[in-house]
Amino acid sequence: MLANAAIIAAVAHAIRETQITNLVVDTVMVSKSNHRLLAADAEATLKDTLLPLALIVTPNLPEAEVLTGLRIDNVKAMYAAAENLFSLGAKYVLVKGGHLTSAAATDIFFDGKNFTELTGERIDTSATHGTGCTLSAAITAFLARGYAALDACRAAKEYLTGALRNAKPIGRGHGPVNHFFQIRN
Repeated sequence: MLANAAIIAAVAHAIRETQITNLVVDTVMVSKSNHRLLAADAEATLKDTLLPLALIVTPNLPEAEVLTGLRIDNVKAMYAAAENLFSLGAKYVLVKGGHLTSAAATDIFFDGKNFTELTGERIDTSATHGTGCTLSAAITAFLARGYAALDACRAAKEYLTGALRNAKPIGRGHGPVNHFFQIRN
């Protein structure tokens, strides 16, 4: 989570200097409970400085709304958001649809020419804390293993679905997903 413009600029500078190519940017801006996590004056720096360096950008719907200015309340609107986000410079866009109330959990992958709907089972659990971070980290891991961008997103979504399916709600509020379900099962 990059809280302000100065931090974003410093990270972007380091990325350019180290020539990182498989950069996955999870635009941590708006939490699951709709709390703003990024200073409003840093949004332009994120869009202009960091997103153009990304191989894949992975906003959730509230974040995609902030970045695009579009209202996104259905899958069709996710397509428009993906196109808009692609124009900001990332090579690929994955708009995460977890905030929709549809029966399935559908994300939209866009490569600049083709859209792919990644649809999975919607898991009924309160253990959803960290889903976006988990998905982007899993995408990064699959890219490191040599997967193509779309395949990395598919595999990461499958992993996250398993982590949600096997999560054990703990405490009050949103508990964590089960990152270790494959090891323990």
